[in-house]
Amino acid sequence: MPQPSACLPRLGRLSAEALPLPRWRLDVRRLAIDALPVGCASTAAVFYAFVSIYRHDRFASDAYDLGIFDQTIWGYSRFEVVRNTVKGVPNLLGDHFHPALMLLAPAYWIWDDARVLLVVQALLLAAASLPIFWWARPRLGVAGATAIQLAFLGFWGLLAGMIFDFHELALAVPAISFGLYGLLERRPAVFWPMFALGCLAKEDIALTFAAMGLYAVVVQRRPRFGLGVMSLAVAWFVVVIGAIMPAISGHRYHYWDYPSLGPSWTRAPLAIVRRPWHVLAAVFNRAEKRATLTATLGAWLFLPLFSPLLLVAVPTIAERFLAGNPAFWSEKFQYSLPIAPILAFAAIDTLSRMTRLRSLAVAGVLACGLVLSLAVVRPLQGLSGYMTATRAGEIDECLRRIPPNASVAASGALVPHLTHRLEIDPIFRQDDDAYLAVEGSAGREQGYRRVCRDGGVTVLRRA
Repeated sequence: MPQPSACLPRLGRLSAEALPLPRWRLDVRRLAIDALPVGCASTAAVFYAFVSIYRHDRFASDAYDLGIFDQTIWGYSRFEVVRNTVKGVPNLLGDHFHPALMLLAPAYWIWDDARVLLVVQALLLAAASLPIFWWARPRLGVAGATAIQLAFLGFWGLLAGMIFDFHELALAVPAISFGLYGLLERRPAVFWPMFALGCLAKEDIALTFAAMGLYAVVVQRRPRFGLGVMSLAVAWFVVVIGAIMPAISGHRYHYWDYPSLGPSWTRAPLAIVRRPWHVLAAVFNRAEKRATLTATLGAWLFLPLFSPLLLVAVPTIAERFLAGNPAFWSEKFQYSLPIAPILAFAAIDTLSRMTRLRSLAVAGVLACGLVLSLAVVRPLQGLSGYMTATRAGEIDECLRRIPPNASVAASGALVPHLTHRLEIDPIFRQDDDAYLAVEGSAGREQGYRRVCRDGGVTVLRRA
């Protein structure tokens, strides 16, 4: 019979990996992995909020769009639908249909300041990265999922939207991201609330969810579910822009500017059927369009082109690059926000089907995205050129001389600092306001007397 000591050398040769980990160590490891995407999103949210507030505090935000949305949501926080004097409309819901913004009103009960919208936007955009990590993790591993989440958070289109004041699309981005996750994982309890949020965030987001329904029919082979989603989304879009918004605004939908699709939105389906190649060519007919499309897809190494999920991005691409307004084709502003989560999911889908060089491709997506954001498109360029904190403080002191309930006409950069009132007009729409707040004197002192002039800003009171 062998002695017990004879077994000791054999046990000593066992590797540490062969021994099962204690349960507590497994739990800690699981918690760390679960906390990783939340940590990345939280860090990004802090960065987004810091940059946005820094920009606002130095008077780089503008009446369009922060001033517009701040006045309306401030009204919601007082349980009122106030006339939006910045935009010049009785009810902002007649301009774009975004009743979901009412959900943000309680934030003003915590911090009654326009900057609360910048913080909320930062949280919403960062939260949209979570389902991207969750869907990527079983397909690419923890490291790969983290890299794609970081690529999304650093995507130049997301940064361009974040730094452009506040926009209702901030609600649409998490709605699309979580909605896609619910669609792909076949979780209706996730999909349908996001469907509702997206449709209530902005009228045209319904078309993106209609494309998700088409994906469910064509790719997932779920005809009942997909056709139901498509029917609801299209019906909602038609009712909103054809009946609800005209009833609120008193005129027909006025954002139609698509020469290749006809003079009105009702003519678009016929134009697509009769001249599909003409419509498709219009997407690429300008150098600015081609450059923005290249930067948009190039940030993801063009991997979304090889995924059927790109079908979901078709309404966004068409709405943007068929428009007659050149601002839509630009790499600036908020127009790249809705497509950002779609491209991330499509890139994951393509990567998951790669059998070779997958890790290299994942690293390439992160590297290429960061290069475009930091060295090519550079949406954050110019942050160092803002006015000093001293000058901004002087302007703030001057603006505090205006009573909180007084009517004001102000220069664009000053408007978002004065929108918590019922009457605040852009200076070009001045109409016998009690106060003027202008950069310089602007030659508008007739009938007004100066209250203060500091930091390059003049405040005048009606004589």
